Amino acid sequence: MAIFSIADLHLSFQRPVDLYEIDPERDIRKPMELFGWDQHYHRIRDLWMERVREEDTVLIPGDISWALRLEEALYDFRWIDQLPGNKVFSPGNHEYYVHSKKKIREALPERMTWLDADFTVVENKVVAATRGWMLPGDYGYHESEDRKIYERQAGRLKMALEAARKEHSDLPIIVMLHYPPLTQTGKESKFFDLLKEYGVSLCVYGHLHGKEAHEDAIQGNVEGIELRLVACDAIQFGPVLIWNDEQKKAEAY
Repeated sequence: MAIFSIADLHLSFQRPVDLYEIDPERDIRKPMELFGWDQHYHRIRDLWMERVREEDTVLIPGDISWALRLEEALYDFRWIDQLPGNKVFSPGNHEYYVHSKKKIREALPERMTWLDADFTVVENKVVAATRGWMLPGDYGYHESEDRKIYERQAGRLKMALEAARKEHSDLPIIVMLHYPPLTQTGKESKFFDLLKEYGVSLCVYGHLHGKEAHEDAIQGNVEGIELRLVACDAIQFGPVLIWNDEQKKAEAY
């Protein structure tokens, strides 16, 4: 059994859609062709089907759907549900349809888990998640507007990790964030401090799009923690293997 990850699916189906029968003019609310993602859902589907088995798990840290209402987002989740594997989701900055963790958990199909400031256990690994936020010093960060959100999101990550470590002190921890925990311009990161404090093994994140942002992304082993950018366009639109117990951990990244 293996764990994969992919973020930023940015789906926008506006009706029930079969995996292989998609009419862009009829079925898509917000075409991603505007961003150069030509019918990216076909690439996601094909690579997912090629790589992921039913017994595997896929971690999806945010920006799953463009929907504004939960009933619209469910068209996207039900399309994802047709793909193999268990799915674990956490929020990004475009999850406008999420107003209640309880409601979305009740609405999701089986074999789907929604995390936000909490954790689950997958393949004998703890998976903890929250959205994250821009770091002080990042482009677009404004101290007067963003400090409270930054502090609150760091607190939510601490809450998830504290609960996870209390209940499963012997298991390795994977963290899902939407925003990167470290950036080239960030002057501080309480998110990365928490990853170190709680001995996190691996952190997957998304949010960064475009060649320049991908090249600037901080990835690899940083102070003993593996950081991995899994934004859809950064990984060529296919879920990537992040953990496989049949291999040495270092070979899985």
